[in-house]
Amino acid sequence: MTEQPTSEPERLSELGATSRGARRSPLSSVNRLLGRMPILVTTALLTSVAVVLAISLNWLLGQTGLIEFTWRIFTATTIVTILTGFPIIVYSQLIIREIKSSRQMLRKMTERLAWAFDNAERANEAKSHFLANMSHELRTPLNAIIGFSDIMRNERFGPIGNERYLGYARDVNDSGIHLLGIINDILDLAKIEAGHATMEAETEFDAGAAIGSAERMVRPMAEARGVSLVVDANNCDLMLVGVERMVRQVLINVLSNAVKFTESGGLVTLSAEYRAHGNFVISIADTGIGMSLEEIKVALTPFGQADNTMTRHQAGTGLGLPLAKAMMELHGGRLMVRSEKGAGTAIILIFPGTRVVAAPPPVKAVLAS
Repeated sequence: MTEQPTSEPERLSELGATSRGARRSPLSSVNRLLGRMPILVTTALLTSVAVVLAISLNWLLGQTGLIEFTWRIFTATTIVTILTGFPIIVYSQLIIREIKSSRQMLRKMTERLAWAFDNAERANEAKSHFLANMSHELRTPLNAIIGFSDIMRNERFGPIGNERYLGYARDVNDSGIHLLGIINDILDLAKIEAGHATMEAETEFDAGAAIGSAERMVRPMAEARGVSLVVDANNCDLMLVGVERMVRQVLINVLSNAVKFTESGGLVTLSAEYRAHGNFVISIADTGIGMSLEEIKVALTPFGQADNTMTRHQAGTGLGLPLAKAMMELHGGRLMVRSEKGAGTAIILIFPGTRVVAAPPPVKAVLAS
C-alpha cells in the first residue's frame, strides 16, 4: 500500500502539534478536557466546584470562630454562588471557546501564509535564475541580427539595389538594437536579484569621463525633443572605485528618463559635488511632469510606470529607475527621488566615501544626502 505524501500545510501543522504537545501543562490539559464537553455540562461542573469551595471557605471560617456556620449559611452560600457563578461561568466559557477557535484559525492561516511565502520565494528565485541564465540564448542570435542588418543598412559589400530593402534593413537594425537593450536591462536586473551580479570587474575610473560619456549618449535625444541639457561637471575631478559600465548605465538611465518625461522647451541639469563627509553626489533634475508619492513607489518597482498621459505615450519597460537603484545599491550607494506633481523631478545618486579616491578638497553641501 502506497503512502500518500503529506502536503506542506499538513506537515507544518503536524510539526506545530508535536512541539505544542511537548510543552503541555496540567492546566492546559484540564482546559482541553473541559473544551470537549458541552457548555452546559462544563458550566454545571465548574459551578459545583465553586459551590464546594464557597461552602468549604465558610466552614473554615466557622471553625476559626469568625462566623457561626449553620444550615442557613450553608443554604445561602449555595444559592448565592449558583446565582452569581452560573451566568459568569457560561459567559466565560463562550468567550474562551471563541478565543480558542480564533487562535486555531489564526494558526492555520499563519501556517498557510508561511507555506505560500516559501513557495513564492522559491518561484521568484527560480524565475531570477532562469532569466539570468538566458543571456547567451537571447543575446547571441540578436547580436547576429544586429550585425548582419548593420552590414546591409550600410551596404558594406555593395549597393542593395532597392531602397525599400535598405529601409527594411534599417528598421531591422534599429529594432534589434532596441530589443537587445531591453533584454540587457531585464537580464542585468535578474542577475542582481538572483545574486549573480558581481563586482569583480571593478576598477578605478574617472567620474568626469563617465559623466561625459553618458552626456554624449543622451544629448542627441535631448536635442531631438527640444530639451536643454546642462551638465556642470566642474566638481567631479576625482576617481571612483566600481564597475564603470554600471555607473555609466545608471547615469544614462536617469538622464534619458529625465529627458523623456520633460516637454519641449524644458530643462534637464546634471550637477556633481564631493561632500564634506566624503560622499560623492550626482544630482539630475528636470522641469518635467513630476510624480506623486504613490507614482514614485510605482516608478521604483520593476516594470512599473506611473499612470499618466505622458508616460503612456513614451516607450519603455519601466526598468530604468529600478535597475539604476539596484546598481547603486550594488556599489553601496543610494538612489533618492524627490519629485512634485507638475514641478519636476530630482534624482540624487550618492556614492559612499569608500568608493572615492584621489578626491579634491570637499565643497560645502547643498543637497542633503
